[in-house]
Amino acid sequence: MFIERSAARIRLVRTLFVLLAVLPCAGLCGWAAVRHSKGHREAIERRFEQVIGLPLTIGGVEYVRPNVMRLRDCRLSAASGAVVLTSPAIEVESLASELRITLGRLDCTPELARALAGLARDWLRQPARFPVDCVVDVDDFSWRPRQAAAAEGTQAGGRGQTRTAARSLHVECVAANGSRAVRVRRDGEPDRSPSQSPDEVRVVAGKLPDASGEEVTQQTDGISPLELDQGLPEVLEVTGTIAEPLPIAIFEALVGLDAGALPLGEEASVSGTIGAVVDAGLAHGSARGRLERIDLAAASLHLPHRVSGEALLAIDKLEWSRGRITVCECQCSVSRGRVGQRLLDACVSALGCRPGPAYRSLAREEVRGFDDVSALLRLDSSGIVLQAAPERAGSLARTQGLSILDEPQVVAPLDRLAWLLAPPGAVAVPASRATAWLLGFFTLDVPGQAVRPLRRSEF
Repeated sequence: MFIERSAARIRLVRTLFVLLAVLPCAGLCGWAAVRHSKGHREAIERRFEQVIGLPLTIGGVEYVRPNVMRLRDCRLSAASGAVVLTSPAIEVESLASELRITLGRLDCTPELARALAGLARDWLRQPARFPVDCVVDVDDFSWRPRQAAAAEGTQAGGRGQTRTAARSLHVECVAANGSRAVRVRRDGEPDRSPSQSPDEVRVVAGKLPDASGEEVTQQTDGISPLELDQGLPEVLEVTGTIAEPLPIAIFEALVGLDAGALPLGEEASVSGTIGAVVDAGLAHGSARGRLERIDLAAASLHLPHRVSGEALLAIDKLEWSRGRITVCECQCSVSRGRVGQRLLDACVSALGCRPGPAYRSLAREEVRGFDDVSALLRLDSSGIVLQAAPERAGSLARTQGLSILDEPQVVAPLDRLAWLLAPPGAVAVPASRATAWLLGFFTLDVPGQAVRPLRRSEF
């Protein structure tokens, strides 16, 4: 009896050991093997690709705590196939109604900025594709305007490449009460004074009521915030403050412009504030800001007149309604450069400027050097008001202490901007891409086709 009872106990203990120890351990090992398998990693890649709409490759997946996984060696590609983002680690936390993404460092190139801006626009207009809120935090974020830096990626940091100062970045994509919003906040330096607010941009997409008075949502894909005449169904509210100058290449990418659409030079930057509402495809709003380090040689490359030098454009007031500029007040200054005599002649004939004592050089040079330029410009429906700075005695441009060009004494019609950009010898308002693009931003109260002024008495 003793031996039989011992054998039964042994079998019972072995059975319990198998059921309570071996099988759970084998299950855990199998579950861990599946979690670290290539198939599981590829399944995660496909799931994220379906959401973001861009190719993504992941080197490895780690589960650091419940509902939190760390993606290793991530590479994000644009639609063209070029890699726009590489990161050694991205932490993703999945909650019931929110997705949190954390990165340690991110150097944002124009290509990456364009991809992320497109993803934000899709999030605003495609609620079915993005059913939960999303929060992104980057501990060390900077802008990298050099497109060549994309080859290095964000992991190495791009030594030797131009890079703005690193700041933390916080992005919120939230939905509430039928509206969806994206808020981007880039914190300033730790020693920045409390009165200086961080860089922040908010875009809120609401809904338009239908004929019955009920709110409806219509999805529109791939449309940039500047395409304001395409009949967007939503009401977009845009507010933003950019205190630290933003590289012009990054600015083009964020607002949906083609690369090089603003040919202001590689070192140009923009800063300022904006508040606008886009209702039924028409924009209303105001802005102010600064365009710094403008390369005039690059800006005039496709114009009939050549200028060189580095310029600063301070926009004190810019207002627009129904997609057209109504008021623009700005200050322009250039420290030193060169200008073609034909452009000086165009300023006299088109804008009514007065020749100064140094209007022409003794050698009759076609390209003139100047020491400085300073002008105040106001554009509105009444015309063009061009003035010199108060301390310059009416001089717009000077060389060796003598005035090259003096301010006009009359208000020029707004359509004279077209003549300033017209090639020599044109007898009517030219239908060129430059003039059509420029005049398309303004409301012209001109009864018929403008005629080029031939004498200053015609002003």
